[in-house]
Amino acid sequence: MHQVVAEAAAVLRSVNALAREVVQEACLELGRPLDDEASMNVWHTVLAETGLLGYDAEFLDAELKHVVLAGSCGSWGAYRRVGRSGRPRISTAQRYDVWQLVQAYQDHLDSPPRQTTYALIADRAAGLEQHRMARVEEQARYKDEAGGRDLIHREAGSGMWLRPRYQHIVVDEAQDLSASHWRMLRAMVRKGPNDIFLAGDAHQRIYGNRVVLSHQGIEIRGRASRRLTLNYRTTREILGSANRLISGASFDDLDTGTDNLDGYRSVLTGLVPQFWRAPDRLSEMRAVATLIKERHDAYGTPYSAMAVSVPEGSSAQEFANVLAREPYFLPVVELGKEGVRADLDAVRIGTMHRFKGLEFQRVFLTCVGEGQVPHQRIERYRHDNWNRYRQEEQRARSLVFVAATRARDELVVTWSGRASRFLPPDADKTAYHATDLLRQEGPPSDSSGSAAA
Repeated sequence: MHQVVAEAAAVLRSVNALAREVVQEACLELGRPLDDEASMNVWHTVLAETGLLGYDAEFLDAELKHVVLAGSCGSWGAYRRVGRSGRPRISTAQRYDVWQLVQAYQDHLDSPPRQTTYALIADRAAGLEQHRMARVEEQARYKDEAGGRDLIHREAGSGMWLRPRYQHIVVDEAQDLSASHWRMLRAMVRKGPNDIFLAGDAHQRIYGNRVVLSHQGIEIRGRASRRLTLNYRTTREILGSANRLISGASFDDLDTGTDNLDGYRSVLTGLVPQFWRAPDRLSEMRAVATLIKERHDAYGTPYSAMAVSVPEGSSAQEFANVLAREPYFLPVVELGKEGVRADLDAVRIGTMHRFKGLEFQRVFLTCVGEGQVPHQRIERYRHDNWNRYRQEEQRARSLVFVAATRARDELVVTWSGRASRFLPPDADKTAYHATDLLRQEGPPSDSSGSAAA
């Protein structure tokens, strides 16, 4: 969840909730917000109706968020000229197709029953806040011209005492906010010392929001920025393995520069991460169930302190079925949008996206095999759209990094078939064999002497 803290009263809001409050305050009705899956379904409908089947829904949704809305493109001419920093290159003819699809998408949302998306709500909120700030600045100029006198009649006539919505704003998980979010936040507080404090890490960007903050009027370069390098949550062994998962990729610094994890370190030491290779999916799931049961029965780890991370939602259900049935009978619960009750002693199972912001004593990072992480579907872009391919691969690296660093004490990485190219080159050779574990003939499954990442 992206959170915004404002003013001394410590008003805490998710950024989407804040945007919705702004729109509702203006008495505007945009319709019922759709979740990501429903939004994708609308794109699929539009593609079928227009016959422009050469485009995919994910690309179009990102184009709307990160180019059309980010660039405030209210016309075809504006969209044709807008910059595309961080986005795949497309021809003018392709841009025209995309513009027609975007218009059809918005028309579809406006048709009864009216619907919207959180991205469109944020864009409308940004426009409202920019208009409000423009009035604040205009009134301040008028007051200066009048010699600094209070303008009671002018302010009362406006129906409100015009002032910025907030004096200070604190933003967490800054790397995952969109340009519309930043336009809204920038307009909520006047430019000045300590106006906006933000914390973020581009290595953990999992939603593809590539925003140059200086383009949104937020300066983080020079003395305005500090690089944090000390990790208090996970061990240096886990951190080292997680860092190697994203090695070789280039990450931005939330502006025009680049960033890396050089010097990033942990104050904790602990177990060496384990690597387990299975010949097939079922063997992998059974091995994970065996490891979880052992950690509970032999080491006393509560089930609720252990979590299984999977690349996709369908895998979560598969793992849940195997763990819960004979001979394991493990209590399991899937991670949803609302999370899970803290007092429920059950193994958490969820996608890497769901692991964002969470922490567990032991994390089982599963299905990290070639073709699964990153998913084989990105291969269609390798030759036809290299920029898109690199972006999808980098986002997959960030997802794995986020999931791996949710582990506090122990990280166990598993896969079936060949190891993902994100893992060490010798992972297939040095990993433990799941078949040995299932036959109970192999090495002990605790981390003493396990293969290093």
